Amino acid sequence: VWELLYWRAPGRSALALVGTLGTLGCLARFSAISVGAYGALGILGITLPLRLHRAALRALRQLPPQVPPALSPHRAQPEPALGLSPEEQQRWARRLAQHLLAASHTLARLFLVHSLPESL
Repeated sequence: VWELLYWRAPGRSALALVGTLGTLGCLARFSAISVGAYGALGILGITLPLRLHRAALRALRQLPPQVPPALSPHRAQPEPALGLSPEEQQRWARRLAQHLLAASHTLARLFLVHSLPESL
């Protein structure tokens, strides 16, 4: 904090000053609840894509390496079927619907302040 106040790190101090002045300007025009809500939404809009990107990269790193099929004519193997069977498609669709429903209930509970500690 003292580094910011005494401008020992000018980049960070300037960023803190602009952020503080921007917040005070918004508070002069709008209510504290709306400024806090839009601030939280802005932070969520930045952190959520970064977290999804990191999770996608982690999932891609865990995929097993693709082994090319043997080129020997004596070892002719049938190609594996690509895609999902209809039963697997229905199972995945049901699972996705369950997850989306649970997520919507959780978000509604958080945004409508069902439980104050949980929302904070």
